[in-house]
Amino acid sequence: MRGERLGGAVLVWPFLAGCLVALAAAAAPAAPPAFAGQASAFALRASADKSAGRPATEPAQEELVVAIFPFTSADEGAAGRQFADNLRLRAKRLGLVVVEPLSQSEALAGAAPVTLQTPAAEMAAILKDRLAARLGLWGEVRPDGAGLVIQVRGMDLAKAADRLTLNQTYQAAEKQLVSPVQDQILEALTGRAKKPVPEATPEADAKVPTVGPELVKNGDFEAGRDSPDGWQRPDGLTTFWAAEGRPGKCLKVNTDVNHDQWVEWQKKYKAGAPASEAPAPTPTSGAKYDTVAGIYGAAYFSDPIPVQPGKAYKVSVNYRGPSSDFMFPKLFIRGYGDVKGEKRAVYDAYLALRSKTQGKEWEWNVRIVEIPKDTAAPVEFVRLMLYAYWPPGTYWFDNVSMKEVAPGAAIPTAVHAAPSGEPASPSSSAPPKSAAPVKTGG
Repeated sequence: MRGERLGGAVLVWPFLAGCLVALAAAAAPAAPPAFAGQASAFALRASADKSAGRPATEPAQEELVVAIFPFTSADEGAAGRQFADNLRLRAKRLGLVVVEPLSQSEALAGAAPVTLQTPAAEMAAILKDRLAARLGLWGEVRPDGAGLVIQVRGMDLAKAADRLTLNQTYQAAEKQLVSPVQDQILEALTGRAKKPVPEATPEADAKVPTVGPELVKNGDFEAGRDSPDGWQRPDGLTTFWAAEGRPGKCLKVNTDVNHDQWVEWQKKYKAGAPASEAPAPTPTSGAKYDTVAGIYGAAYFSDPIPVQPGKAYKVSVNYRGPSSDFMFPKLFIRGYGDVKGEKRAVYDAYLALRSKTQGKEWEWNVRIVEIPKDTAAPVEFVRLMLYAYWPPGTYWFDNVSMKEVAPGAAIPTAVHAAPSGEPASPSSSAPPKSAAPVKTGG
């Protein structure tokens, strides 16, 4: 997720792409004979997806290339395509090299669509000969009450070249459980599970002393003329500078917006169109997987904030909006460094913003973030990213704060949660006044 670029697309001139492929192939370890093409033909696919912030001491995982085909569905394939898109995103987070849809379309030009009835032998040939992929996933999704039933087929050519290695039906009782089911599907095929994540310790973090000034410019969103100082311009369709804060002004986010409408408006917005010219949102209906909430979510960035690797910072925010155990808004702390002459994201952490009141009241959360020294390039600055996605709806953010932790202060030790879950980050609806001062004017 790179919120500054529409859809995360990066264009590479063909000549440069050829050079990069050759370099990547030369540096890659020898591939098994059956997949000799994957190290060169698809080497570029991994470049934007590998975690640049991974510690240098972490053992390298085996490079696995997976092709995730559009799942079929009764709505002319819309829900199935969305399911496959989300599955690809989660596969990338596991470090898998994912064959992109455009590459699939080009490789399968003229071939029949992949369905549950496609023979295993035919799928093996597609994976090996057309896509140079070891793994393949396809299937069908269909609505079942408030949730989904997913029939999944999968192949791992290293285990079996002529039969399915995954043939199972999964059920998500509600929309919020679709992502955990996708993690189960990927683990069943690849053996890779989500890594244990540290649980937040907000009560202890709130007590950690800080030194120096507030590092977030205009974290209370009060200053500015047409848009808040220190933050990106609101787009007027999904992000708004609203007088609905705690108190005064705040950032307001609406994720219940048709995704295609948002994409079209982003082209004009990035060309300089003011938020006041944004179109009225097209009414949404049905499962709403075609909304901003169901695809990318809405991200809103601060200006760069200089930091020093090895130092710790206390980050906090007031927020209001819906959430669930698995789906909740976040405050990302994204670190940037110099990678081959460009400022690239090399570190990511986030503050989970679960809601006890489902948006009825303002809540607050805090986290201590230690900027690591072992990223791919030294972190020079961070940008805070306010992010909301599922469920589709309205979210509010205010009083964003970041301060340096006092030298020598004891930092609470995080406890690792179960691999299947996200950080259990309880919110606090009544933050300590000394830790999270509330605005007095606006």
